[in-house]
Amino acid sequence: MDRNLILAFALSMAVFSAWLAWQEQTRGPERRAIAEAARAAAEAEEGEGAPADSYASSPFDQESEQVRINDSPEPGGSLGGGEAGLTAEDSVAVEPWEGVLESDWVRAEFNNRGGVLTDWRIKDYYETPRDEVHVDLIDLPRGALGALSTPFESLGYGDLSDAVYTVERADRDEIIFLLRRGGVEIRKTYTRPSDAYAMELTIEIINRGESTLEPEVVLMIPAATNDRPDYKEVSLIALANGEVERELLASVGGGSFFGGLFGGDDGPYSVDSGVQWAGMDLHYFAGIVIPDDTESSGAEFVSIDQGKWAATRLTTRGPRLASGQSDVQRYQVFLGPKEPELLKAAGNSLSLTISQGWSWVAPLTAFFGWALKMVHQVVPNYGLAIIVLTILVRLATWPIMARQMKSSERMRELMPRIKELQEKFKDDKQKQSEETFKLYRETGVNPLGGCLPMVLQLPVFIGLFYALQSSIDLRHAPFMLWINDLSAPATLFTLPGVDLPVRILPILMAASMFGQQKMMPQTGMDPTQARMMLIMMPGMMLFISYTFPSGLVLYWLVSNLLGIGHQLLVRQRMQAAAAAT
Repeated sequence: MDRNLILAFALSMAVFSAWLAWQEQTRGPERRAIAEAARAAAEAEEGEGAPADSYASSPFDQESEQVRINDSPEPGGSLGGGEAGLTAEDSVAVEPWEGVLESDWVRAEFNNRGGVLTDWRIKDYYETPRDEVHVDLIDLPRGALGALSTPFESLGYGDLSDAVYTVERADRDEIIFLLRRGGVEIRKTYTRPSDAYAMELTIEIINRGESTLEPEVVLMIPAATNDRPDYKEVSLIALANGEVERELLASVGGGSFFGGLFGGDDGPYSVDSGVQWAGMDLHYFAGIVIPDDTESSGAEFVSIDQGKWAATRLTTRGPRLASGQSDVQRYQVFLGPKEPELLKAAGNSLSLTISQGWSWVAPLTAFFGWALKMVHQVVPNYGLAIIVLTILVRLATWPIMARQMKSSERMRELMPRIKELQEKFKDDKQKQSEETFKLYRETGVNPLGGCLPMVLQLPVFIGLFYALQSSIDLRHAPFMLWINDLSAPATLFTLPGVDLPVRILPILMAASMFGQQKMMPQTGMDPTQARMMLIMMPGMMLFISYTFPSGLVLYWLVSNLLGIGHQLLVRQRMQAAAAAT
């Protein structure tokens, strides 16, 4: 029974691994080519200006505290030709403009084409452990506008996503973009990030025409796949009516893996109201827009280029605006790391952006995340902290594990007699079962005695799994020797010619699992099948764990080694007790 439970768990992990592999495969080689081309172009542009390892100088480095471009004249008469609804003032050419808002934590860049956010670099996080390139949470395909574009199609002037705005105000504290179309004025105001990784976006619509307007403010929060380490699991995410929806970008618009496997698909995610926040989600970072008016806000996941580029469409329905009336919609924009304390302080349930597993596992995940931090305060190396935490968990579950191991040892001692019965009644399965259960009653051995303890410790394993998988503290945290990032697989070297990474931790983990398998009784299993399982189970776990973060595999390895030691100790004590009697 013990082995059957392990097999079920292994098969579940195999399905999970296949899902991850499918997600990776859907991105395809052409995505990598696009990402490389975009990166090369960005480096070329950067080379023409500032050095590659520094930011371009801000337009606010000059003495002037304010920049005004193309001061807009008062509304006038409409033109005889051209775009419908355009006034003479609307047709005035507006020069391209780029600006910067900067704080101690981030550097944000904006463009007046669409009045969008084009760059958001986090100053205290880097892409690699070498601390060379700052994390940039706005990384879109070449030619894309940027984040927080606003189509305003409900105003009747077509898609205004890439309309060129006048810069009404730009200083160190805020940037105000102004767009006039017919009798409508639109202002997008960005306020300098002053609260860690958040800024405020205010969108004002003024009706200066004669007709009544029914405006909808639509914000596009895009995300795209690329080869950067932090973008391996990019998703779209939304919290609506208390429920979190997270969908991998690779499956947006194309159906999920399980939907395709079992047939049918619910279609793209869409909700009409009750959106508390929405945006894009990375493994350790998130880009979230929080509307003030949650009741009137809806969200939809939209595919732009299947498997490569998608966006969360956040829609806020405003009130009807008669002539002379205006409406203001306010949003908080958070683009930063998933630090539990930071997200908790930010409020708005942003801590739900951290994947903590099923609802019944989330408390355990949070507890183990907290416990890891506490251990790290005493042991200032996260690799050693994981080892200490694993030992503490083993000690806490010692009574449960001891009961399971004693049951396993009794079954192991009973195996020769069970095999005799199997051989004696090999042609009569019913008689074989009767005699086997009779033997269990006579010896007082419960064949299910080892199952309950294993079921009880499974939530602990799952909680630790999610805690180690989601902890941003492990990102770029070194352990020892070649293991310099516990949040990523640790490659010792790569085999030339086949481009195969050699990773020692998963190999050691599989070997330790093989040792555990050897110590378990082969209850009710054909010897040939038992030998196959002895090889297949560790081999399957080796395959599954080969792409797991080093911190998680380290926990698994240490747990297996402690389990082997515990089993040997229980066996020794039972043998000593038997010899004494």
